[in-house]
Amino acid sequence: MRLSFWMGGLRAGLRMLTLRRAYHGMSVLSSYFLARWKIAWLPPRYPLFIGVEPTTACNLHCPQCISGIRGFTRPTGRLSPQTLEALLAELQPYLWGVLFYFQGEPLLHPQIAQLILLASRYRLLTSLSTNGHFLTEETTYALIAAGLTHIRISVDGLTQSTYQQYRQGGDLSQVQAGIETLVAQRQRMRSRFPLIELQMIAFKHNLHEVPLFREWAYKLGADAARIKTAQLLSPDPASYETWIPEPLSRYQRQPDNTLQLKGNLPNHCWRLWRAAEITWDGQVLPCCFDKDAQHSFGSLNGQKFAQLWHSPQAEAFRRTVFQNRKNIDICQNCTEGARTWL
Repeated sequence: MRLSFWMGGLRAGLRMLTLRRAYHGMSVLSSYFLARWKIAWLPPRYPLFIGVEPTTACNLHCPQCISGIRGFTRPTGRLSPQTLEALLAELQPYLWGVLFYFQGEPLLHPQIAQLILLASRYRLLTSLSTNGHFLTEETTYALIAAGLTHIRISVDGLTQSTYQQYRQGGDLSQVQAGIETLVAQRQRMRSRFPLIELQMIAFKHNLHEVPLFREWAYKLGADAARIKTAQLLSPDPASYETWIPEPLSRYQRQPDNTLQLKGNLPNHCWRLWRAAEITWDGQVLPCCFDKDAQHSFGSLNGQKFAQLWHSPQAEAFRRTVFQNRKNIDICQNCTEGARTWL
């Protein structure tokens, strides 16, 4: 990562902090360790971050993504600005940031800049993750003007033939042009933000391009270039053989040929304490691994976030994680505490 990324992050973080938010951050951290060390059970009043789902729709067909394979059992739709505005009005004194991605492609939401602006008005950190196909002059201007802090663009190949093996339906030249447009637009607007991060997921078919990725990304003007190990939607031997390179795998084979994440699965989870996920239709979820909203704490329609965050469903889920985490299906493919970035 370049110095500009670290300095920009520090600048944005200091601008976000207030005494109340700083105190809340220390409170969340201390309550987590009290629960982890089995001293006291005091879940935090609010999380530090929320991830919101602008839309479940996507233009690509990535084979290890529930959006890509159109595998949802829940409906497709778009987040209402009114839903986000009501949520932020409740949380903003304590919240640190809003992540504008979960499932789907965020830039397909026609009001994405308006959504980001709602968070920026409260001086919250904002982040967006995209496949990069919609970074036009108009869109990049709107994102910068809305105050977006950070953008992550996925580029899983340096040639079209490599790129399209996973990003099916994608056009690498269009993505590269969009990155160049964003870099140039940021310069024209004399803005330090958004901090631009390019990400490559390491697969078996693009492993030979991984060593070249960072040099390529920095030549385009990125502030950070990161390699990430691949996640399988449903880990099985056939998918592993197709996609996962042994040297950069987050999984390990078991004697019976099943797959498990490397390392142990401890009975605690910092992610469960620091963040929550909000679907486009207002379902409050425990984390981003609940892709199909199977463990919802309830709906924001007619209820406050705090009611759902401390509901019986939320309490039962947290208790199970801290007592017998391996029995929760979504936790079995979760990398909380593991090293997934290289």
